[in-house]
Amino acid sequence: MFPRILENFASFRRIPLKVVLITALASYVLQIGAIIQGQPLYIIVLFTLVPWVPVLFFEVLWKYEHYGWMAVFVIVAMLQIGHLGEHITQVVQLRVLPGTLACPPPVDTGVNVERAVQAGLRSPTDGATGLSSQWVNLPNEQGFPSLDANGNPIRGPAACGILGQLDLEIVHLVWELLGWFATLWLVAKYPRNLWLWVAVVFLSVHAVEHLFISWLFFFDKNFVFEVTRQLWATTAEGNIVTAHPVGKEIVLANFYEAGGKNGIFGAGGLVSTLLGVERLPGRAVLHLGYNTLITVPTVIGFVVQVRHVYDIYLARALPGLSEEQLVQTTPKLESVRVPAGEIVIRQGDVADKFYIVVRGELEVVLERPEGEQVIDRRVPGEFFGEIGLMQNSRRTATVRALSDVELIALDRNTFSELMDGAEMSRNVVDQLMRTRLTKIDEAEPPA
Repeated sequence: MFPRILENFASFRRIPLKVVLITALASYVLQIGAIIQGQPLYIIVLFTLVPWVPVLFFEVLWKYEHYGWMAVFVIVAMLQIGHLGEHITQVVQLRVLPGTLACPPPVDTGVNVERAVQAGLRSPTDGATGLSSQWVNLPNEQGFPSLDANGNPIRGPAACGILGQLDLEIVHLVWELLGWFATLWLVAKYPRNLWLWVAVVFLSVHAVEHLFISWLFFFDKNFVFEVTRQLWATTAEGNIVTAHPVGKEIVLANFYEAGGKNGIFGAGGLVSTLLGVERLPGRAVLHLGYNTLITVPTVIGFVVQVRHVYDIYLARALPGLSEEQLVQTTPKLESVRVPAGEIVIRQGDVADKFYIVVRGELEVVLERPEGEQVIDRRVPGEFFGEIGLMQNSRRTATVRALSDVELIALDRNTFSELMDGAEMSRNVVDQLMRTRLTKIDEAEPPA
C-alpha cells in the first residue's frame, strides 16, 4: 500500500503521457544541443530542466487540488534534495577531482585575458568571451600552478556545484529563508510530525549563518583589512574557459572578503578568528553538513506523513469514511478525463465503476423510446455510478459530459469492499441512491 501512495506523488496524474513524452524529447534535444555547442555545465542543466517547468507546474496544481498541503510538502522535500545534491557535488569537486573553491569562477574578462597574454598563454589578438571558467588550475601557496609528479599543472573544476554560476549570497539567503518559512508553515499544518521540528531547528541555525554572511556582504563596505587575493589569467577553447593562477597581490578588503564569507562556524570564520578555534570545517563542508541535517529529517517527515494522506475529493464525496479507509482507498483511485459531449456511462451497460466528479459538469439522461430526458446534473464533489454497483444491476441512466470533465473512479470490487466496511458511508450512498431512483421513477417522457 505504501509504495502505491508514493507512486501518486511520483507519477504524472493530470498530464497526458504524450505530453510527458514530448517534453522528455524536447529536454533531450536541448541538452544535446547545449553539449554540442560546448556550453558550460550550468547552461546544459538549465536547458535540460526548462521544458519540464510548465509540466511540473500543472502537475503540482493537480496534486494540491487532491492532496492539499502534502503537495507543498513534496515540493519542499524535492527542493531540499536538489539543494543537498548541489552541495554534495561541490564537495566531490573540491575533494575528489580535485577542484578549486573559486566561487563565482574566474571570468574570461579583458583583465584576465591581458594577464594570459603577458604569461604567454594566449594570443594578443584573442578577445574576451565573458564566460565563466569551467576548469581551474590548482594554485599553490604562492598563487602559482600546483604541479603533479610529471611537472604538469593539476587541473580540476571550479568547485561551485552544478549551478555554481548562480551561487550568489542573495540566492543562498532567499533560498534558506523560503525553505525556513515553508517548513514553518508545514509544521503549522502537521504539528505532530516531529521530523519537521528537527528540520526547523537546523533550518533556523542555517538561516542565521546566511543572515550573518549576507549582512556582511551587503552592508559592511569598510575596506580596512589587508588580504591576499589570488590573481587569474584565462584561456578559452571555444566556450570552454580555463583559469590559470598567476600569483597573488595584497589588497584592502571588507570583513566579508577578509573571512566573513566563511560565516560563523566555518574555518576562518567568526568563531575561528575570535576564539582561535582550530579544525573547524571549511564553508563547503559545513554547509553540506547543514543541508544534510535539514534534508534528511524533511524527507523522513514526508515519508511519515504520506502514510496519512488521502484524496480530498474522496473524503468530500464519502464523509463517513475513517482516515484509515480513506488512506487505504486513495491509491486505488483511477484518474479519468472525458472531453465535452462524450458519454461516461451508458444506460443498460454493465456497471463496473463508481465515479466522483473533480472538475466540470455532467448531465444524467434517461434514454426512452420517446427520446432522451435530462433528469439530473453532477458537479464537482458529487458522485454517480453507485446504483448499478449496489443493486448488482446494469446502468439505470446515461451520464454525459457537458464540459471537459475530470473524474476519479473506483472499480466494482474496491467499491463493494469499501461499502461493506463503512456503514456510515453506505447509509449516505443508500439514501442518495433511493433519492435518485425516485427521480428516475417520477421522470415522465417528454410530451
